[in-house]
Amino acid sequence: MRPWTDGMPKPMIPVAGKPLLEHQLEWLARSGVSEVFMGLGYKAQAVMDHFGDGKPWGLRVDYHVEESPRGTAGCVRDIWPAIRHEALIVYGDMFLSIDLSALLRQHHRLGAAATLVLAQTDHPEDSDLVSLEGDLITGFYRGCVPSGERRTSGAFGDRSPLAAAATWVVTDRIMDRVPADRPSDFGRDIFPQALAAGERLAGFQTRDTIADLGTPQRLEAFVKRAGGMTP
Repeated sequence: MRPWTDGMPKPMIPVAGKPLLEHQLEWLARSGVSEVFMGLGYKAQAVMDHFGDGKPWGLRVDYHVEESPRGTAGCVRDIWPAIRHEALIVYGDMFLSIDLSALLRQHHRLGAAATLVLAQTDHPEDSDLVSLEGDLITGFYRGCVPSGERRTSGAFGDRSPLAAAATWVVTDRIMDRVPADRPSDFGRDIFPQALAAGERLAGFQTRDTIADLGTPQRLEAFVKRAGGMTP
């Protein structure tokens, strides 16, 4: 995301006049969330200075700053003792406004070890792709479909492939698999291992807004779709 990230961490890039991460906090507050932990690394102080204790957003915000990169799962493992048994994980470069209550209802109804928000993707080459039977995930793939192409047969039917949208509910059954002594990633490491071991992983599909803004091209495309949400 350079040159923007030369002076700020990616979640602080402004979208519609406020940091992307602030949009996330507003969505969480609207959804009834009261407590947020932020796992930070690059230019962490900029985030902490802006959000403080979270009171202006009706939230309690706590922080954990990595001493060295731990990966998406390793970072959560480090703060898991303070989170208890279940948590919603949202990556910092996502813009989303989904029905959190519906996500949690499905997660609890299926008794899943984790429930992953899924969305059709137009950039499968760098996405964690899944195959699905009903509401249950049956496999994970990565980089197997050229960008911009549609699959006409196989696991994805006649639609664009489904990707894990960097938003999920995880439980102790998942976090117990995260190693303490090395970095690890949910999509590439932990979820595939859990599925292979027989854990039930659910997929939650929604028509609500989910946008990965992790590259300049995706941010620009989102701005155009949103009609005036300029960085």
